Formats: sequence, C-alpha cells, structure tokens
Amino acid sequence: MELLHQPEEIIAQRYRIVNILGQGGMGITYEAQDLQTQGRVAIKALSLNRVGDWKAVELFEREAHVLSNLNHPCLPKYLDYFQVETPNNHSFYLVQELVEGRSLYSLVHSGWHATENEVRQLASQILDILNYLHQLTPPIIHRDLKPQNIIRSKDGGIFLVDFGAVKTTYQTTFSGGSTVVGTYGYMAPEQFRGQGYPATDLYGLGATLLFLMTHKSPSEFPTRQLKINFRSQTTISTELADWLEKLLEPAVEDRFVSAKEALSVLLGQGVLVRKRHRPIGSRITFSKNERKLVAEIPRLGWGYWDFHNFIIALISLITSIVLFSFHQFTSISLFFWIFPLFSIIILMFGLNKLKDSIFKLLGRTQLEIDRKTFKVKWSFLGVFYQIQGKTKYIERVELNRFVRPEDELVAKWKNEVPQITTACALIEGVRIHRFGSGLTALEKEWLLQEVASFLRKPLPQSNLPR
Repeated sequence: MELLHQPEEIIAQRYRIVNILGQGGMGITYEAQDLQTQGRVAIKALSLNRVGDWKAVELFEREAHVLSNLNHPCLPKYLDYFQVETPNNHSFYLVQELVEGRSLYSLVHSGWHATENEVRQLASQILDILNYLHQLTPPIIHRDLKPQNIIRSKDGGIFLVDFGAVKTTYQTTFSGGSTVVGTYGYMAPEQFRGQGYPATDLYGLGATLLFLMTHKSPSEFPTRQLKINFRSQTTISTELADWLEKLLEPAVEDRFVSAKEALSVLLGQGVLVRKRHRPIGSRITFSKNERKLVAEIPRLGWGYWDFHNFIIALISLITSIVLFSFHQFTSISLFFWIFPLFSIIILMFGLNKLKDSIFKLLGRTQLEIDRKTFKVKWSFLGVFYQIQGKTKYIERVELNRFVRPEDELVAKWKNEVPQITTACALIEGVRIHRFGSGLTALEKEWLLQEVASFLRKPLPQSNLPR
C-alpha cells in the first residue's frame, strides 16, 4: 500500500510524522509527535481513495466512537479524531495514546518462546480486559483478537489495540449481521456467519495462546468437525490443555459463559465443566440452535412411588364415595358437618395423587426456551397444564433437591429421614420450576448443561459434572 504521509510531514498543523508502525487493508498507522504537548502518539489514517468503500469508513468511525468511551489501563487512550479533505482525496484520522512495546506476533517471530507460566499471566491480563469490555452497556466485542493486536511492554504489561472490527451487542454497522470481520485462523466459526458474541473473543484468545505456545497458526492444525486438535503438538499441563480446549470449542455455547468464568477457572478459583454428551439410550427428544431450545421428555413408566400414589388415590376416592353415600342416607348424624368436610379433603388429596400418577405414567413433559420466553408443559391425551415466564428473569439453572409431600408423610409415619428427590430446575426469583425428576442422573446432568449453556448461565459447582 502506498503511504499517505512521509516522515517529518505535518498533519492538521499539529502532528509530525515520525515513523510507520504498521499497515493493512484498513489503513496505515503512524508514530507521530503532538506539537502541542510534545508527546508521542499513534495516528491511524484511512484514505477514502484507497479503500473506495464507505463501509470501511463506517468501521473506522465506529472504532473512534468506541475508543472515546473506554477507560481501562490496558487499552490505548483516545485523543482525537478528525478529517482532512483535499480536491483529490478525503482522509480520516484517529489519534490514540502510543503504546510502547512489541506485538506478540513480532516477539514470536523474533524467537521468543513463552513458558506455561507466561502464557497463564498473559491470558489473565487479556481476560481482565475482555471482562471489562463485555460488562459495558452495551457489551463491546473486539472480534479481531490475534497476536498482532496484543502489545507487550518491556515490563510485561499487556495492551489490546485495533478496535476496527469491534461490535456492540445492541447494534452493528451492517444490517443483518452478514459482514464477516476478523482474521482467518483466529476467527470463531460463528464469525463466518457474520455473528459475534462475548465468547467469540474467548475463541480468539485461545487461538492466540495456541500460536504463542506452538509458533504455528491455528489454521495449520488438523481439525475434526471444526475442533482444533492441538494436544499432540503441545507439552503443556493437562489442566491448561483442558482449559484451552474449552476456549476453542467450535460451538459458542460450549465455551466459557464469560471472560470472568474463564479467568476464575484459570486461577483455580472455579471448576472446569467438561461437556456431557447425550446418554446412550436416552429417549429425550432434543433440539437446540442459537435462538431456541426444545426438549421433550417421554413418559417414563411407573415406579414404586407412582404405584403407591395410585393406590392412595383409589382408596381416597372410594372412601369419599362411601362417606358421601353414608351422609346422604343418614338423616341424623353426630358427624353431620365432619363427614362432608373429611370427604372433600380426601377427595382433593386423591385427585391430586391421581393426576400426578397419570401425568407421570402416560404424560409427556416439554421444555421450550427461546430468547424471550420459556415454557414447561405437561400433557396427556390432549389435556395439558403449563407454567411460563420471561427468559430474562431466569437467574440460574440447577439440580434441585426437594422432598415430596407424600415422602415426608411416610417418613413421619415410619419415623425415618424423608427420601430426597432431585429434578432439573429453572430458578426465577422465589419460583422454582422443576422438570425431569424421573430422568437418570446422567440425563439430568446432560440436560442441565445444555439448558445452562443455551441461557449462558453457569451451573452451581455442586451440579457440575467432573
């Protein structure tokens, strides 16, 4: 690319060009001296004549806007933004704090080999930056995390630069989100569909760390179903390899929920969740994409307590009929008010037991969650009842432990500790929505993990499969 400016040239009567820091398809970055403050700055320049596309200018202006609102010690400070128009050209300039140091890409190509401890330290610093960006309102997604965009200072400090591909989750410059932005080898699979999430930056971090440890581009590694196979070509600890593998999961929902969670696990303060696969023989019908999750749990058959409930229900109903009949044919009774009341209580108890047993024996449970609403629905022969709510109010997903009323009654009668039942549960404030209590332990773990990953919610440590 032909240079826009030469050393010693002065731009906007204020910035004197000192040197060229780098250049790419989106522009040229210069080192310059601010003649007003006498400080050194970095100037990113874009010529409309060179790019020939206003979309590139929109990206450039968006970068300036994003930087002007950031405040983090490891991000270059925004200083100025201006345009220079001449009869033959229209140029745009972004002035930033000059970050002293070398890119990780440059360090590797000069022979630097990062130790495992150095990799961990670098990852911790970058995750701290990402955590700051992703917690902004709206969250900022860098989308071009790679060795060239990470500067390491002489004292080991890390700076993240080049926000030209940045995206917010509330809006994007291009309608439909169809523009592919990023660098091949460091791009998460969803970026090829024009999509970006906070976990997209985690993939870029994983690919960058892989480059540091192997001196090979991630695109050079063998893959299977888009998953990079790197273990045979690294000598890092199993613990770090497991953590890195989760960063590099092809499916966005299989990565860490957030930079904060990834950092917690890296520092040994959290638990690494290994992905559970669908249990062999499971009859759960399951489908999930980026917008919707549907799980249908078929009838699970009759267990001991279902038979127990059914017998209680029948006895209650028969007793109710007898008591009502006795009251009907007895005109004078010492228990004129007691019999009907007792009958109604037993009848309600019996019907409730009968309902639970029928839905468990012959009914189906359906869980449906999209980005706005959720439903848990139980159905039998066209009759159903359901609970529903707004997805944004789901605080967490957990394996919920509870005691069923009938178990508690039996335990009191036998003077024993009541039996604990477990079920998958959506927690919405003080409301607990349970489902799948009849599933096997493996099915519950798998289904919980799938729901939690869809909702981007961490599972409580007591629920995490090891």
